Amino acid sequence: MVSITTSQGRTEAHAPGGPKWARFVVVGVVLAAIAAAIWFGLPDKLSLNELRVQRGVLLAFVHAHPWRSLALYVLLYTAVVTFSIPGALVMTLSGGFLFGTLEGGLAAAIAVSLGSVLMYLGAHTALGDSLRLWLMRRSPLLQRLETEVSRHPFTNTLTLRLIPAAPIFLVNLAAGFVRMPLLPYALATVIGVIPSTFLYAWVGEGLDYLFATIQPDSLMSVIRTELALPVLGLLCLAAVPLAVRWWTGRRVAQRHAVQ
Repeated sequence: MVSITTSQGRTEAHAPGGPKWARFVVVGVVLAAIAAAIWFGLPDKLSLNELRVQRGVLLAFVHAHPWRSLALYVLLYTAVVTFSIPGALVMTLSGGFLFGTLEGGLAAAIAVSLGSVLMYLGAHTALGDSLRLWLMRRSPLLQRLETEVSRHPFTNTLTLRLIPAAPIFLVNLAAGFVRMPLLPYALATVIGVIPSTFLYAWVGEGLDYLFATIQPDSLMSVIRTELALPVLGLLCLAAVPLAVRWWTGRRVAQRHAVQ
């Protein structure tokens, strides 16, 4: 066990984040995967223009091998999230385009959830207690953040997942860094990514029309304009868990005051 003395004078015990060799293995695998993705030009291929050019080949493969293509899509998207490769939005749009709103949205939600949990576990192992505790001793803000997260892990994760602008990789890294409990983190991730993945898959299902009518350079700006109002709705939805937590806390405080 490793102990840390917080700014309030409390000494807390923490289980080790794993053997040192495991940390080096995780870091090595992540770096190798990112280097391979860059070498093969994967970030450039995860673009709407590439999808527009290759849509005939991709749709033909999906039609000929529906289950195999769906499994390959989930595996590729999981890898994109796990290794923080840019292109998550394009992957979700592609899911809707290739498989439809229902299947594409569900496949995207599964992939994002799996990738997020894998990245969380990787960050949890790779960061190690030494670096984490060194930073915690020097930052009261990080200590307060960990305290808040440990008190409300599900609500905080759910709120962040419901915000479309919240970078997936930053949320995953932060969760692993502050040692958020795995079960509430995973459950909140699964629930929280469903609205945005199905929304983007729904937009992706109509990409064929946009490909035929919109210039490639203007395609992403048009999509962002169409998503503006639904994304605003998601931001309002993201405030619901915090509002429920505030209301519940207030009711509990009122009951204690009466007693």
